[in-house]
Amino acid sequence: MNTLQDVMTASVITITPDAPVSKALEIMEQKKISSLVVEKDNKPLGIFTERALIQLRVHGDIDYARPIHRVMSSPPFTAPVDMDYREAYQLLLNHRIRHLVVTDTQGHLVGIVTGTDFLTHLGLEYFMEFKRVGQVMMRDVLSLAPSATAFNAMKLMYDRRVSSLVIEQNGCPEGIVTERDLLRLIRAKMQLQQVRLQQVMSQPVQTIFSDVSSHKAAKVLQEKGLRRLVVINSSGQCVGIITETDLIKGLRTSYTDHLKEVINHQARQLQRVRKQMEEAEILDSMLQSAGEIAIAIMDLDFHILLHNQEAVRFYGADVDDLTGQDSTVFLRNGGMLAPFNQALATARKNGKCEFVLRQKRNNAVHYLATTLFSIHDRRKNDTGFGLIALDITSQKQHELSLQAERDFSRKIINAAPSIICSISQEGAIRFINPAGERLTGYSTEELLNKNWQDYFQAGETAPDRDLLQKFQKNDVRGLEVELKTKDGTLRDISWSSVTRFGDKKSSCETLILGNDITEIKKAFQEIEKKKQEIEEANIALRVMLDQHTKTKETIEEHISVRLKSLVTPYLDLLRQSAATEQQAETINIITAHIDSIAGSFSPKSKEILLGLSPRESLIADLVRQGKTSKDAADIIGISVRTVETYRNNLRKKLGINNQKISLRTYLSTHFSR
Repeated sequence: MNTLQDVMTASVITITPDAPVSKALEIMEQKKISSLVVEKDNKPLGIFTERALIQLRVHGDIDYARPIHRVMSSPPFTAPVDMDYREAYQLLLNHRIRHLVVTDTQGHLVGIVTGTDFLTHLGLEYFMEFKRVGQVMMRDVLSLAPSATAFNAMKLMYDRRVSSLVIEQNGCPEGIVTERDLLRLIRAKMQLQQVRLQQVMSQPVQTIFSDVSSHKAAKVLQEKGLRRLVVINSSGQCVGIITETDLIKGLRTSYTDHLKEVINHQARQLQRVRKQMEEAEILDSMLQSAGEIAIAIMDLDFHILLHNQEAVRFYGADVDDLTGQDSTVFLRNGGMLAPFNQALATARKNGKCEFVLRQKRNNAVHYLATTLFSIHDRRKNDTGFGLIALDITSQKQHELSLQAERDFSRKIINAAPSIICSISQEGAIRFINPAGERLTGYSTEELLNKNWQDYFQAGETAPDRDLLQKFQKNDVRGLEVELKTKDGTLRDISWSSVTRFGDKKSSCETLILGNDITEIKKAFQEIEKKKQEIEEANIALRVMLDQHTKTKETIEEHISVRLKSLVTPYLDLLRQSAATEQQAETINIITAHIDSIAGSFSPKSKEILLGLSPRESLIADLVRQGKTSKDAADIIGISVRTVETYRNNLRKKLGINNQKISLRTYLSTHFSR
């Protein structure tokens, strides 16, 4: 950044010379700007500002239809676009102006520079670190009571050439009236002699403490889009006002003077640290090698004398150098002041206090393992305090997560229907869940530190004295042991075990899980009994079904023989003697119905109805099995041509002759056995 090209606001708002004053006021209020450049043919002819408007109004009523070129300041203060920005801001200060019109080599308008632009782009924040608001603010604050009129305020601002007035009540700022507020009232054509300041003042007032750095004040102005801040003390009373211009004036010192001030300041701080701690060399080495550990040295008033970079993160500060800052301000902002004060009381008494601070930073919670200790001189007099902190957020989160897992596991164990108990290497019960109490009838107090076998292997069966060794040496699964409860009831328990071994591969604890399978075993026995009964019933049913099938086939064969011998011959005679087509059709219908009835008969009955000879029945069976004509000829001992003849006869008797129907498929579908 070297010239005004890098600093100026290029999108300057302009107005033509012939435009009326009312139009200028409308643009300034809508755009919320403090000045308008009057230009023609892209050349600046003048400038019209809020202060010029107040000057017009003080001297009488305003002619809103008057052309702007009649009331503008002309010629405007201009600077070439290639002017060094340091020279430009010095020009602005020397002429006590707030706007500098920027032109090119031909005099054409290219932009405008204001105090706000310099604060944003000058890049001198580092030199402001060693200046407080109280050093650069204007102490002679002009103020009025809320009951004063807007005209009184305007007159006072014009006479004293100030851009704002503080509205005070009992020494405390209640509001503020600026040139922009008056512009709004003048444009609305209000009777300023009748308007009270309490009706039009801007409130609440944006305030700042006098011991805050100028850098911080400049940052607030930029972030809030303001041009001034009211300065107050700890009691909330107004002690001054600081504007953009005041901040720029605070930078008028030459670079050499600033550098000298920085060097002298650091020298003073170093001298104070050396005076308070003769071990400064050791401390400096600690600071350089501390890594992720935050270290800060404070005086008795808690002003930071020395710190490392990690301490900046600890305090949550927005600057790199905290030297000279009041550390309690950062602690208060971070919500850590209360626990810090408690630790401080302990440190004063015992010389040291170790505690964990809970800090909220960037919408996340951080845990800081902190040590606060007193610093003494050789006479044991307190000279200050030291603070060491380490971010243990990940460790704390791991502990919280682990504790949550333990709590969840405990809930699962307590809610489990199975017995869960832990036994020592000697067999003593170390832990048992509520299910163990419910199933045994013994309370936890009765079972703890007792031998497991005395209570859980006390059934009618002979106890296995090697059972504990089985559990401890191997992971047992589904070992059934009979349990006798406190009231004498016998229960069947299925046990499983998991053993945890120590460093020397010896068992140190065995976890045993027992499921009560008494009801399951009873149910299983009942199922086996029912299964046997069902199997016996199935055998009887199969015998009955076989008998029924045989009886059914016998009846069907009997009916088939009767139909073949008694009914079919007469139907053939009737068909031959039918006198009319109607009679022949009737006979065909009767025949079709008889075939339909016989269609549900067994395959053997169907063969009887078809009048198949024994040789035709044999050929039909072989075809149904998928045998070819050659295969059938070889099996029966006849020629292939004879087999083909039998196959054609079968197609005719089945009624599928001259149809594209597979004989094998038809036989498999209608004559399956």
